[in-house]
Amino acid sequence: MLELAERRFVNDEKRSGRREEAADIFAPGVRSPMKLPGIMIAAVLGAAAAVGQAFADAPATDDMIDRRIAQLIEQLGDKQFAARQRAQQELVKLGFDAFDALADAEASDDPEIAMQAGYLVRLIRAEWTREGDPRQVQQILKDYEAQPDDRRLQRIKQLAELPGDQGLEWLCRLVRFEKSSVLSKQAALAIIGESFEGDEAAKAARVATIQKTLARGRRPAARWLLTYAQSLDDPAGALDKWTALTDAERQMLEQHPQESQNQIVMDLLKRKIELLDRLGRSDQAPEVMHQMALVERGDSASLTELIEWLVKRKAWPAIHEVATRFSASFDADAMLLYTLCEAHLAEGHRDQADQLAERALKLNGDSPQEHAAAAEALVNRGLIDWAQREWSHIITLGPIGSQTDVDARRQLAERLHDQQRDQDAAQTIRSLLDAAEKDTNVNQRLRSQTQQGETSPASLRATIYYYLACDAAGKKDLAAQRQYLDKSLQQDRKNIEALIGLYQMTGDEPAKRAELAKLVKEVLDDCRAKIDDAAEEHPYYNRYVSNYNNQIAWLIANTEGDIDEAIRLSHKSIELARTAGEGKRVGGLLDTLGHCYFAKKDYANAVKYQSEAAVLDPNTQAIGRQLKVFREALARQQGDGK
Repeated sequence: MLELAERRFVNDEKRSGRREEAADIFAPGVRSPMKLPGIMIAAVLGAAAAVGQAFADAPATDDMIDRRIAQLIEQLGDKQFAARQRAQQELVKLGFDAFDALADAEASDDPEIAMQAGYLVRLIRAEWTREGDPRQVQQILKDYEAQPDDRRLQRIKQLAELPGDQGLEWLCRLVRFEKSSVLSKQAALAIIGESFEGDEAAKAARVATIQKTLARGRRPAARWLLTYAQSLDDPAGALDKWTALTDAERQMLEQHPQESQNQIVMDLLKRKIELLDRLGRSDQAPEVMHQMALVERGDSASLTELIEWLVKRKAWPAIHEVATRFSASFDADAMLLYTLCEAHLAEGHRDQADQLAERALKLNGDSPQEHAAAAEALVNRGLIDWAQREWSHIITLGPIGSQTDVDARRQLAERLHDQQRDQDAAQTIRSLLDAAEKDTNVNQRLRSQTQQGETSPASLRATIYYYLACDAAGKKDLAAQRQYLDKSLQQDRKNIEALIGLYQMTGDEPAKRAELAKLVKEVLDDCRAKIDDAAEEHPYYNRYVSNYNNQIAWLIANTEGDIDEAIRLSHKSIELARTAGEGKRVGGLLDTLGHCYFAKKDYANAVKYQSEAAVLDPNTQAIGRQLKVFREALARQQGDGK
């Protein structure tokens, strides 16, 4: 298309007698549009400087603008070169206001109009941001037009994740002008999300931005957003419109599948159910869920997402309909079976859930890697019992001392410790070290996997002794507890939990406390040094620094040091984890923050942050136990205050 435009320009220049200029413009090897003189340079500069600023010199109604755009598009096919120039220049200045009509004109019967309209559409689309736009938005949309669809979708998600609707205006622009209708629709759904939870002012601002940006949009996704904006204040008035839009998209999927996706229709149906809930008409939801089952495409990822959504709604009949409809998929996929197990469990059918879990366990056969992936997914979904079965199965598969074996043992032991089954936790690790002492092959495998860090042989022994110390503490055997903590630190002087435990036991031993305080300082200094040495450009910088800030805060909160520094670093660790997209870790980090405030005797904040930790990580029993302690301390403090 661009070459055709270039040839047409050359021919016009030749007819007007400017042969040398035309020949120079398109000399061999010089094909860039930036080399074009006159109208083409004006067009590029106009696009960069005036996108979306139509008729800035004088106010004009939408009808006036539309009529003028129609006239200008007609002039793109004018026989006179000067008329085409003027039309191109004005259309580029109109920018995105002319975009919809130009996109329609790409299908014009006049090949000249179609060609020029296509060129202008590409030119206008090249500038998604302008000078003065927020820096984060500019970074996200930099080179957007040059990206493949999957990366564009990532950019859309990044805009949607900006706090406080900071990316809303640009998402709306993508809804209206993104060349892919599928991406346009995905941008709209990224805005709509699950539900809007902002205050009235934020809601009004959101509605105003959507209406201002999309009032003249003609694409389906633009109409979705305008109806969504209406639904925020008038769900009853928006319901019929939403139903019609959803039905239209279902037809689009059936008749033109390249223009939509099953998941897009699924998300529209979910929004309809949300509207029904708001209107107190949830009795109509089962019919919509039936439509969802018919739309479902049947692959593992989408089925899992749908079943999890239905579980949250306790929509048991719909779950069983989906499982029956796609029984072959469920029978062949361990995680889908586990998802169905979750549904049975939530429904109160524990025996059926366990039977299905046994089938799911067998589906991954003798692959430790697949069982490890299943265990991780189960932990993320809070299905700890079945995750423990997976880890135990990995241990039986072996070979003992392999990386998957060591990882499974450590994770299983950590969960057993959280459940206060410390003898079992210790034995899970001890059997590995016992095997390594008896079998040189196991020893070699173990050492090849665990030379450094938390999985070195010495560190593993320190962990065993720490678990045994916890078991002794539960039995009120203080002598044994002290003995095991000493042994743990002998194996690993930087075992933070053992160091904390021993420090807290030696309050009446000044010499021992001073020795431990020196060790605490060494560990803190080591953590600070690691933070100082971290390279900011490293892809895991935020995760790395977050981890060490959390270690510093945890150690200070439970031993000694500047508690205000601990609180500050704990907050920072949470912020860095969220920036790194590690929301799953935040529950544990909030637990540290709760301990920091508890150490400061700010029991109100201790309860506040520990409560947040318990919500984010409800499956870690230690968090819940500590929340009870914090609440009791707050109650005593408030009682004393009275």
